[in-house]
Amino acid sequence: MARKLTSPLILVAVACLASVGTGRGQTLQRLTVQTFVLSADTMQPQVDVPFHVIVTLHVRERVSQVTNLQLPMLAQLELLGDERQTVTDPRGTQYREVVTVVVHDAGRFVIAPATLQAIDARDGKPKQWFTNDLPFSVRSSATRIADGVAAGLLRHIARIFAALIWLALLVGAALLTVFLLRRRAPVTPVPAPVVEPVSYQRVLSETERRRHQIDDALLVLRAERTRSAAVRVRAAVWRIIGAPEGETLGDVLRRPGCSEGPLRDLLVALERSAFTYDEDLAAAIDDAGAALERYAESQT
Repeated sequence: MARKLTSPLILVAVACLASVGTGRGQTLQRLTVQTFVLSADTMQPQVDVPFHVIVTLHVRERVSQVTNLQLPMLAQLELLGDERQTVTDPRGTQYREVVTVVVHDAGRFVIAPATLQAIDARDGKPKQWFTNDLPFSVRSSATRIADGVAAGLLRHIARIFAALIWLALLVGAALLTVFLLRRRAPVTPVPAPVVEPVSYQRVLSETERRRHQIDDALLVLRAERTRSAAVRVRAAVWRIIGAPEGETLGDVLRRPGCSEGPLRDLLVALERSAFTYDEDLAAAIDDAGAALERYAESQT
């Protein structure tokens, strides 16, 4: 089911948008949203195997097209193409968009909600609807698993072979030392210790993970300088700092560490870019991008 944005701060932003004039209101369709869902044809895709993310919207009105619908941010996925279909019948209109994507790494991922901006035909007010989040797990394909096993076996054999070479060199050095010492004095040589190879594994820290997510959000904001992109980036930053989606800016600023420094500037700039009036949008997005850059630098 679709979710409507109902926080007090958003209602204030909507009122400001409505006061700009009828020209802004005319850009939004008048719709009665019945369902707005984000789904996929599989919840366990395989690495490097394409699958489909599906956005489905059903409204009561009969319209030829749906405007102001924004797809979710797909920074972790490679987009291969999309297909849109609008079907109208006596019960209304169903809009369906199928996006073909592929993931190149195994793990757990979450696709953020798609958004729709329209005039709610029930009360005549401009609103924004959200789909559900879409979590899914990506598994390695059989070919990649086989390749990984083969590569691991080769690495293991190479380590054993290297250890044997080192052992042969150490034994040779020890025998040479014994031979030289016997020629000088009957002193029992002390064999050199065998040094075991040590392997290290680098674990991505929480700060590095957050820096990567901030970099992804900055790429989205630079590539798509629109209000919907600002809304998606704002939601992404909300999730990064652990804030629930329904929290207002005031709620978030009361969280520990959010009321000062580059993070506070970033939260305020994103709130402005997501809900400011049209004439201020470009400047607000510039400020949000600069705040993202400052915050990213503070995480290094």
